[in-house]
Amino acid sequence: MRIQWLLCMIFITGSLHAQRAIPQQKINSLLEQFHDVKKFNTEINHLNNKKTDERSHPFQILNKYDHLKYTFSGNNTIASADTIVVGAVPNDTLVITGAFTHTGLIFVMNDGVLIFKNAQVIDTGDVYVVGNGKLLADSSDFFFPQEYFYQRALMFIQNATGEFNHCSFNYSGMSHNLVVGDSANVVMNNIHQNDFTTCGLWGASSLQINQCNLTGEYILMSESQATFTNCDTLLLWYNFPDSSVINYSYPPGDTVYNYSFNNTVAGVNGINYSVDVDSCHTVWWGIMPVNGSDVTLTNSTLRTIGVWFQRGDTALATGIFNNSSYTNYVTPLSDRNLHLINSYVQTWSLYVFDSSQIFIDSCQLGEVGCQQTSSAITSNFLLDGSGGYFWATDTTFVFATGVTVYTLPRSERNGIFLLAYSWVPFMMPQAIGNSVMICVQNNLQMDPIPYDGAVAWLQNIASPDTNYVQSLFAITGDAWIDQGPLGNWMDFQSYSLTYQLFGDTVWHAIVTDSVNEVHNGNLAYWNTNGLQSGDYLLRLVVKNNVGDSIEGKKHIYLRPSPVSLEELNNGDAIDVYPNPASSVINFKINSGNIKSLLIRNVLGACVFEQKNIAADESKIISVNPKLKPGMYFFEISTYHQTYNGKFMVAK
Repeated sequence: MRIQWLLCMIFITGSLHAQRAIPQQKINSLLEQFHDVKKFNTEINHLNNKKTDERSHPFQILNKYDHLKYTFSGNNTIASADTIVVGAVPNDTLVITGAFTHTGLIFVMNDGVLIFKNAQVIDTGDVYVVGNGKLLADSSDFFFPQEYFYQRALMFIQNATGEFNHCSFNYSGMSHNLVVGDSANVVMNNIHQNDFTTCGLWGASSLQINQCNLTGEYILMSESQATFTNCDTLLLWYNFPDSSVINYSYPPGDTVYNYSFNNTVAGVNGINYSVDVDSCHTVWWGIMPVNGSDVTLTNSTLRTIGVWFQRGDTALATGIFNNSSYTNYVTPLSDRNLHLINSYVQTWSLYVFDSSQIFIDSCQLGEVGCQQTSSAITSNFLLDGSGGYFWATDTTFVFATGVTVYTLPRSERNGIFLLAYSWVPFMMPQAIGNSVMICVQNNLQMDPIPYDGAVAWLQNIASPDTNYVQSLFAITGDAWIDQGPLGNWMDFQSYSLTYQLFGDTVWHAIVTDSVNEVHNGNLAYWNTNGLQSGDYLLRLVVKNNVGDSIEGKKHIYLRPSPVSLEELNNGDAIDVYPNPASSVINFKINSGNIKSLLIRNVLGACVFEQKNIAADESKIISVNPKLKPGMYFFEISTYHQTYNGKFMVAK
């Protein structure tokens, strides 16, 4: 469940490079704001007194379809060879029957008419119906392959018309977008859905659905009208704008008959949309209160509350938890009144628009998302995925540190998502569009992956957590920046690894500006000879090709060496080669009879032992202990003396 569906467009311009302030300087600044926000949280109410007209609501991006209509007229067409355009000329009609496979976008515009009759459609692309265009479908099956959820959209805006009778939809088992806006009208009868629909309704649009097995979620706002009859699994989101005053109780949602919600209902003021529901099963209620709204709900069971932050709002969200029952609860948000009496909320979600900014601390939420130029700074909270996922889109910035994410973190469009010191146990972070997903020092089940023209950035010091002084051992992890299949201007340049005694101010180099990317391998070998035992910090700094850099740190404890320096000096009497070794290890010693050879790892555990070894004529013994890469200590005993030393095993 989310509201970001209709901002998955191709018309927002602006490059990520224009907001290059993604490195440590911006992170430090945001952290300072996070720590200071409680001081000015009580002084920000004046920000919420600014009113806005309909043109500045968060879905104004759809007005760009006016430009789209112009672009496809005359000689201005930008359509590629695999784009279908119906309506480029007057009275244009296209009828499709039987098996039809297409890769690319489909546009129906002006007075064009696209008809599917007894068709089996496979389309890898979005469908846009604009102007006075019409899309009519009867007894047809639609399959829209998706690599990731919300990749595909079916969109009707302006004065468009859509009519579907006896049709089925399959979106690869993933959620998808349906948008009905402006004065568009969509009617669906006897529909079978394989996947969950997320639909936004705004303007004076209308939607009628009669008989659907998996109806999905529908966001009601502006002057839209929606009617649902004989439907199953339906989530209705009610947008409560800043001028609304609501005092209401929702009915049970197991089965809903003859239900209406509009501005004439008692206790409902400040909305212009309407919805009617009849003979529907498993109906869920959700609300989207905007900052400035005044909402009181009594004796209601809510599937979800999605709190909106608009008009440059600044707010702190803390102490909000999913699966909570409230006897008399006022939400701890100073920018609105949200009062719950004898009510239950399964999922809380937070949505940030325009230039608004929120700070989240100590919460359990279902979904968090940022749009347009907004930002979210989050710390120490759980996102359980019961409302969707964790996302940054458009040109937003999300910084999450110390969070647990049971669902998917994702950057979209030109957004930047920086995830640090967090745990994502079930899903891989994703970057789509032209966005950037930066993962720093996290516990991830899977590496981040870039799609489209996006970038995934991973830096992580994985191990060890402890080791010894007077030793040489490998530091493992990741330092890489990967592009999606369409490429991107951002790429990897170098990484550096330094260390510091805890409490010190000086960083000492281990590796400086290495130009070799590391994917789950050795970042460096650290020689700790001469260091004192104690707590240390390792710092990994990764740079991209335009000068941005991010740093991540890891604590490591260096123990006293298990072998004294005096014992190690005995190893000078033994020649160990090759060192570092890979398989066979040779020891040359001034004795022909070896009582025993013992090899220990850095933790002191015995990993190899051989007794009664006879050296060859050159007094060389050769063994193949099949050791993993790392530092090892040996002990060779003759009948007269014991020799100790160390050697390295490399890949």
